[in-house]
Amino acid sequence: MSQTTSRRRSRASAGLPPITADKIIEAATELTAEQGLDGWSIRQISTKLDVWPGVVAHHVGDREAVVMGVVDRVISRIPVPDRQLPWREWFSALMIEGRGVLRAYPGVARRMVVVGPNVPAALPTIDTGINVLQAAGFGEQSTLIYRYLLNSAFMLVAVEDDRANFPTARVDMHRTMAAFADDQARPGLAAAGAEALSQVRDPAELAQEELRFFRFTVERSLDGAEAMLGGGR
Repeated sequence: MSQTTSRRRSRASAGLPPITADKIIEAATELTAEQGLDGWSIRQISTKLDVWPGVVAHHVGDREAVVMGVVDRVISRIPVPDRQLPWREWFSALMIEGRGVLRAYPGVARRMVVVGPNVPAALPTIDTGINVLQAAGFGEQSTLIYRYLLNSAFMLVAVEDDRANFPTARVDMHRTMAAFADDQARPGLAAAGAEALSQVRDPAELAQEELRFFRFTVERSLDGAEAMLGGGR
C-alpha cells in the first residue's frame, strides 16, 4: 500500500472530505495572501492540507501548475465592470478594484505583467475591455490601449508589493530628499525636499497616500489614451 493511498484512507476513516484540485488551489491562494506568490512550496501546501506532496502533483501538477491556478483564482475575484459604462469609467473601475484584489495576494500583479494574464478567468475581462475601447472609437488601437492601461496600473501594484521587501526604503528616500528642502541653488531638489517634509509617516496614512498616487497614475494614463481619440499619437 502506498503512502498516498494510506493517507487517503486515513482521511476517509477520520471523516475528512477528499482532497480535490479546488482545495489545493484554495490552500495555495491562502498561502499567497500570507507569504506572496513566490513564498510558498508544494510541501507547505501538503502540510496545510495534511496530505503527501505527491497528492498535490496528482490533482494539479507541478508548482507552475499550482501558480497558474492561483493566478486564475485571484483574477476571478476582480469584478468586471458593467459593459455599458463609458470607457474611462470602465477602466478606472477595473484598475482600482483590481488593485484592491491584487494587493491582497503579493506577487500576482507582477506575474500578470511579466507573463501575461494567460488564464481562463482573464478572458471575459480582456474581451469586454477591448470591446469597450472599440465602441469608444479606438479602432485598431484598442488592443494596444488595453495593454497600455492595464500594464501601467498593475506594474505599479507590483512595485507596491515589492516595496514590502525594503521596509526602510521609503523612510530612507524621505530623509535623503528632505535634506535638500532649503537648497536654493537646485530648485528641483528643493521642491522634492519640501514634498518629502510634508509627507506623512503614519502607516495608515501612507497606505492612503499610495492609493492617491495610484489613482493619479490611472487618471493620467486614461488622459493619454483619450488624447488618441482626438487624433494624437
